[in-house]
Amino acid sequence: MKKTLFFLLCIVNMGFYVKDQRDRIDWLVGEVLPESNGKKNIGVAGPITGIIDDKLIIMGGANFPDKMPWDGGIKAYQKAYYVYQISADGQLELISTSYNVDSLAYSANVSDQGFIYAVGGERNGLATTDVVRISLRNEQLVMENLPSLPIALTNGSAAIIKGYLYFVGGENSDLVSKRIYRLNLKSPNEAWEDFVDLPAPVSHSISLAAQDANLIVIGGRKRNTNAKSDIYKTVYSIDVKTKKLNQLPTLPEPLAAGTAVNYKGNLIVIGGDNGETFHQVEQLIADINTSSDEESKNRLIKEKNALQSSHPGFSKKVYQLKQGQQKWELLHLDSGESPVTTTALLKDNLIIIPSGEIKAGVRTNQILIGKIN
Repeated sequence: MKKTLFFLLCIVNMGFYVKDQRDRIDWLVGEVLPESNGKKNIGVAGPITGIIDDKLIIMGGANFPDKMPWDGGIKAYQKAYYVYQISADGQLELISTSYNVDSLAYSANVSDQGFIYAVGGERNGLATTDVVRISLRNEQLVMENLPSLPIALTNGSAAIIKGYLYFVGGENSDLVSKRIYRLNLKSPNEAWEDFVDLPAPVSHSISLAAQDANLIVIGGRKRNTNAKSDIYKTVYSIDVKTKKLNQLPTLPEPLAAGTAVNYKGNLIVIGGDNGETFHQVEQLIADINTSSDEESKNRLIKEKNALQSSHPGFSKKVYQLKQGQQKWELLHLDSGESPVTTTALLKDNLIIIPSGEIKAGVRTNQILIGKIN
């Protein structure tokens, strides 16, 4: 009887042990962006960023250096770049800086084989068709123009799969795109081709290359005129050979503008905007635009400004979809800043998230590093 009881207790304890065995990410602030002209760097949203060998590159992006947009602040498109050496244990050392590069922001970024590709984006609020391939020579950036996108788009996402560069969705002042374009990097003088359409238009999604060479598209949003945006929790897997689209398990909540990595076949989504505050602001903007009463309009403007000023920040949840599983799991809550409109980068078991937006109008100068255990 005692042996049987001991055996059963061992099984129960093993069951609890296995249940608690889930991946963990330990976060720290790896570095902060350097001061400029003796002033604290406030960080940028939408930076062009990536990893070349053991170097982290951060450039461009946009911020509000003087005051918040609802107080009349003007978005400034930055022209600085920073090159950091990444040590084997994840330490960052600034080795090169310049303040005279392209003032591009909100491009779709992807790193591959010694290059960073920046697709689309915007300058001074205007979407661009530009596609840039970035390399390093003597720790200085070398920028090469590739064939332009068929139309100007910003806030798209990108991935590279088997020698093709894919650009997903995006938007401009006229539309939100549902198209996926692709460029053959083995024949870089060829034009972009229409690849396939998604079921719905999307900006601010995340694109990743899957282990089986499928294209993964996660979340995103679609703006609507004088109405709330659609924010998605859909996750698509697209077979790049057959163009067949399959739906993977949906996110636990709608998310846009977050970051993600594919770590050994497991999809890890970090943060994002679930629309709780964003939708309230959009509704107030719609009410302002349709109001004919000046007193009501002024009251609504004050309400909107107060809501944006007290923005609580974006989601701090980190979700994981393990390979072969049918449900996302919550890994943990990130206790620090949780930036959006930036790109998560993977180097070995390190996730690097450079700068980004942490609440409405507010950027962070932090470079976050998460170690996957």
